[in-house]
Amino acid sequence: MQTGLEFLTSLMNGEVSSSPMAQTLPMQLIEVSKGKVIYKVTPNQTHLNVQGGVHGGFCATALDTSTGGAAHSILEANAGYGTIDLNVKMIRPMQVDTTYYASGELINAGRNIITTEGKILDEQGKIYAFASATFMIIRR
Repeated sequence: MQTGLEFLTSLMNGEVSSSPMAQTLPMQLIEVSKGKVIYKVTPNQTHLNVQGGVHGGFCATALDTSTGGAAHSILEANAGYGTIDLNVKMIRPMQVDTTYYASGELINAGRNIITTEGKILDEQGKIYAFASATFMIIRR
């Protein structure tokens, strides 16, 4: 069995398949280290809401994935996690066909609970959304 960091490194290197959600929301893991991940995300026309803007669910999903990735990166082998809480704040509208980076970083890891934070930034470092998340460690 792989540790969380080993699994995410295999995912980044294309040695394991990405999740079906990564097909719905174009996401590519581009950086992983203990307690930190960065995904490249690019919304397209399929991610628009009825008003013509990028749906808030795009931000929430990208931030759930990146904050969860930060939690996953510190897990020992035979452990998983589940999201307890995800608090998302959207600051400015995202644009279609524009590349963004969804990062997740560890805040605290306890015996059973992990807390992380995440941000969606453009290539110039301007923030579009941020989140805090809490995860429960599930030992198998």
